[in-house]
Amino acid sequence: MIDAKEYARALFLLTEELGTTAAAFADAALVKAALCENPSYEKLLDTPALPTGVKTRLIDEAFAVIDPSVKNLVKLLCERHAVHDTVKVMAAYADICDEARGILRVEAITAVSMTAKQTEALGAKLKRMTGKQVIVSNTVDKTILGGVKLRYEGLQIDGSLKSRLETLEKGLREIVI
Repeated sequence: MIDAKEYARALFLLTEELGTTAAAFADAALVKAALCENPSYEKLLDTPALPTGVKTRLIDEAFAVIDPSVKNLVKLLCERHAVHDTVKVMAAYADICDEARGILRVEAITAVSMTAKQTEALGAKLKRMTGKQVIVSNTVDKTILGGVKLRYEGLQIDGSLKSRLETLEKGLREIVI
């Protein structure tokens, strides 16, 4: 198993040196999405039954217009029989790019869709707290009943109504009458 962060860091350093980080960022997301949407293609590239030369030609055809550094990384992972780790590498690359640019991506999970005004207000508040440019995405999960869960940088802050009710229920169960 490879260290996705090390491969991502190497890609970042290379694209920074070449001045292609913005294009590589977009193309890494494209590769990640393509492999997530087509797991059979990932399995094909990881199969030992196909010669490496055939697999690299398939990568050249499938990703003909992407940044050469990203494409070469996918080929390298293919040669090392680690195509199954490509999605992790591309996600780690996106994280490194965001960190270098002072961007914080936050997922706000709510029971109903947030309005643009609410999303903007949440982003502004988090920007004041973190000092970073904040990009908020909203995911709807009706099971949380109300409130909001925030996920970012591997953390989760749970301010949902469901969580509060569970805490209250636990406290009530511990009361001896």
